[in-house]
Order: sequence, then C-alpha cells, then structure tokens
Amino acid sequence: MRDVFGEIVIPQEVYDEVTTGTHPAVELVKSATWIEIRAVMDTQKVSALQNANELDLGECAAMILAEELGAGQILIDDLEARKVAISRNLPVIGTVGALLLAKQRGLIPTVKEIMDDMIAQGKRISQQLYSQALAFAKE
Repeated sequence: MRDVFGEIVIPQEVYDEVTTGTHPAVELVKSATWIEIRAVMDTQKVSALQNANELDLGECAAMILAEELGAGQILIDDLEARKVAISRNLPVIGTVGALLLAKQRGLIPTVKEIMDDMIAQGKRISQQLYSQALAFAKE
C-alpha cells in the first residue's frame, strides 16, 4: 500500500477497528510505521454522517478526515460507503483498484492470484468486478 499510495493516513477510528479482535490486519497495521494516524477535527460531522447513512464509524471518520485533508484518494470497499463518498465528491478507490495500480506500476506480477486469495479468505468480489479487473490487467 505504501508503494502504491505513498503517504497513508487513517483516522483513529479505523486504526481502532483494524487493531482490535481478530481482524486479519491487526499485526500488519500495528507494526506499519508508514501509516499515520490522525484525529478527525470535527467529530460532529462524523456522527452526523453516521446517523444519516447507517455506515460504520471508521468509514464515516475516513470520509470526514479525507475531506479535512483534501486527500488525493480514499480507500473504501463497502458499496454503500462508496456511494456516500462519491456523493461527497471524494476520489474513491477500492482494494481491487489498488491492486490494478500496483500491477500497472510493476509492483506485483498478477492481480488474479491475489484476488483469488482474497476470495478464498472470505473477501467478497463480485464476478463482474473480478472479470473487469482481469480484463484491465490483461490476465
């Protein structure tokens, strides 16, 4: 992720979500010195966004922080959260899009194997997105 995006900034709420319990990224995120954790300045906006859209706290905090920072991109996979982010004119990319960027930049040799591994681990990738990603990656 660092090689694809450079600077990675996440709100405290996202850090708390992914470093608690059995989330697969617990140890990776805890040890990643290249991830910067920032507090959202206007927590009222986070609450209002969450109440209006029934989204997770982390997703709402990420959107508000992205707005506050004027972020170049925001990584969101959840379909409903993506719709809200797009309606707020945030530049959205998902995990599959990040994989395509990584392949395009020569950082990974294939997206198919990674997507297959993600699916095997329970990550939902629609057949349409899977096919489109493979076509774009020329795999």
